[in-house]
Parts: sequence; structure tokens; C-alpha cells
Amino acid sequence: MLIIWPNSTHPQGDEESGTPESKTGEGLYKSVSTKANFGLAGVRYYESSQGVKHWHIESKFAELHRKENYAFLTDVVAEFFAKNTGNVVTTQSDYGRSWNDKNIIELEGHVTIQSKRGYLFEMDKMNYNSTHHEFNSDDLVRMRGPNVSKPSMSLTGTGLQADINREEFLLKKKVSAERKMRGTGLLKIDSDSGQFFTHESRSVFMGNVNARMPSTSITCDVFELSMNQDDETVAASGNVFLKNRGRIASAESALIELNGTEIILEGRARIDSEDNRIEGRRIKIYTDDDRIEVEEASGSSKQ
Repeated sequence: MLIIWPNSTHPQGDEESGTPESKTGEGLYKSVSTKANFGLAGVRYYESSQGVKHWHIESKFAELHRKENYAFLTDVVAEFFAKNTGNVVTTQSDYGRSWNDKNIIELEGHVTIQSKRGYLFEMDKMNYNSTHHEFNSDDLVRMRGPNVSKPSMSLTGTGLQADINREEFLLKKKVSAERKMRGTGLLKIDSDSGQFFTHESRSVFMGNVNARMPSTSITCDVFELSMNQDDETVAASGNVFLKNRGRIASAESALIELNGTEIILEGRARIDSEDNRIEGRRIKIYTDDDRIEVEEASGSSKQ
């Protein structure tokens, strides 16, 4: 359906110049009379390269601005095709602007990104770069999933960079996350940044990581969480310090089975407990019966 309209007979703003009055804080949407050349209802956009689909956009209505070479969109639903995983990443937003000569699509207003596995990212504004096939945002970002109504994991962070082909989502700073463990426990994580591989249900938290579980807390440089339903594990590395049942441990790396009974410390592993110290190349802690196994052990006791 094609709709054509003339310029407004009652321009807002400067009466002599006819320039519409600009209103700040409205973002892509401007509540002034339109200067578009024409409009389209029920719009569909496609982009592909060498037979490979990049994206597909549907909009209830679009204004086409020929001079500026962009289209303004409302009620936008888009599908972006991930080359490496073969999945479709879906976005929704109130408004959008597609710049034909810049290979950029701007989305604004209740922007969501949903992966094939069900993880949902929410923010106010986001840009899509067609040249690099990636998303970018400087906004506060919220994520939950994989079941959005009953999420097992939720997090917040500031700034987003996403590689669509690999389904890799990087939250740039101030990341805070919660992961529901089996039973009633929670795993809480704070870090400088975080990277999320939605197709693999895997998360990597980086920089000044502070993780807390019901009976154990960990600080480290890198904290990787694999969220496979059958085998959930945590791998910590770099300046690992761990507290468990009054014990303070340190190592180069640590491996923990969530909801399991073992903690494995490797690389210059050490445990301090009351007046005792145990050191070894590899230390295994059994959290259910308070046992410790040590490889290449040495120890000391304060009298």
C-alpha cells in the first residue's frame, strides 16, 4: 500500500523558514509534521550477500526520506541470520531508522534481542552494523533466560557488542548476574565485563570477579560458567582465592561442579585452616564429608 502526502500547511517552529521545531529527548521519534517524500504501510526489507541471508525486517509503517537517504520505521520486527550457528536472532523495537548508504540500522524504544535458545536481552537503543554483522549499544542491558517467564539466569551490564554470526554477546562493564542452582541456592557473580555464548549456554566473566554460592565464595580473574542441564560446571582461573567452611584456599585454577560435592584446585594449590596449612600441585576438596586429597603434598602446623 502506497501513501503520498504533501508538506504540512501548518509548519511548526520558525514561521519564516518553515523548519520544524526540534524536541530533545525523543530519539528517533519526532512529534513534528513529517517531511518524508512518501510512506509505506506493511514494509519488508531484506539483505543478502552472495546468496547468504543477512537480515529480514518487517515494519507496520515506514517513511522514506530520499534526500537524507534513510527510512524511518515503526513497530519493527527483524530477523538476523547467524552464519556459524545456523540460528536466527530476532529483535523487536518501537522505532527504527535504516540508513541506506551507511549500512547501519538504528533501533530504539523497548529494544529486545532474542536468541534461538531463548535468552532475551533488553535495552533502550541499539545499532546494527551490516558491514560487520554485529549489534552495538552503550545502554544499560538486561538479560534473562533461557525460559524468559521462569529464567534460570539473569544479569545486567552496561554496553553491548554482539557478533551475530557466532552468537557472542559482550557486556562491556559493570556486570552483575544471578544463576539459580538446583534446590534453593543462588550463584551470584559480579565482574568488570562478561561474554555470553547463547548457542552454547556458556558465560565467561572477566576482571575482578567475585562469585558467591551458599557455602563457597571465589575471587579470580576469569570465571567460566557452563550451563548444560546435565553437567553444570564452574572454571575459575587467574589469582584464584576460595573460601569454604572456614578454609581459605588459593590456586592458579579451580573447577567446581555446581550442585556437586567436589572442588578441585590446581597449580600451586594451598589451603589454610585454623592453625594448619596444606600445599600441593593439586588439591581436591570433598564438600559433603569434609575430606581433602592432595597430590605432591607438603604442610605445616602451628604449635
